[in-house]
Amino acid sequence: ATPASAATVFTDGFEGDDPDLAVTTLDNWTVTQGVSVDVVGSPNAFTIGITPPASGNVIDLDGTPGPATITSNASLNLGFNAGDLVTFSFDVGGAQRGSVADNFQAILFLDPSKVSGLTGTGLTSTGFGSTANSIFSSVSIPGSTAFTTSSISFIATGAGTIRMAFGTTSADNIGPLLDNVRLDVSAVPEPATWAMMLFGFGFVGGAMRARRRKQNVAVRYA
Repeated sequence: ATPASAATVFTDGFEGDDPDLAVTTLDNWTVTQGVSVDVVGSPNAFTIGITPPASGNVIDLDGTPGPATITSNASLNLGFNAGDLVTFSFDVGGAQRGSVADNFQAILFLDPSKVSGLTGTGLTSTGFGSTANSIFSSVSIPGSTAFTTSSISFIATGAGTIRMAFGTTSADNIGPLLDNVRLDVSAVPEPATWAMMLFGFGFVGGAMRARRRKQNVAVRYA
């Protein structure tokens, strides 16, 4: 059987954005709520350690001034179909310049009625909520938290489009740090395909057992 097809439909490590303070427009994002974000490079003068899995430039969501929410540009035209597995992943860490915890929100703007089996990993494995036009994870991240690959996933119950957003309510100019945003859409096999795969596995297993029995036959001559 043919395996499920998977595609990375969007990825952004913010390497195309110049390090700067008070940024309101990024290559693929716009500040849609709040004031501004900071693009922080490596090395930098802010004692921010950009360590794996993060690399290069990162976004400080509580900019100078902040805080802010960034939303992917509508021109990206990202979509999914019924039955697709949609995975929204990113690297996120604490502010690093203090132990105070900051709120962090990862948001998917879409029709919540088309979402089934909502799950998360890493720092966004909890804190799920929804509005009339979005699903989200809202969590508190201590400033000392290392960069952690986190995600939100769901199975689509119908076709639709999607926009992504990140935000914070931190208002002390040192907010959560973000890098390596990615959206993957995988076509989940139909039930008939699963049946074919199971039949194939059973056939191969039976053939292997028959071969072992044949190899164990001993012939003796009187």
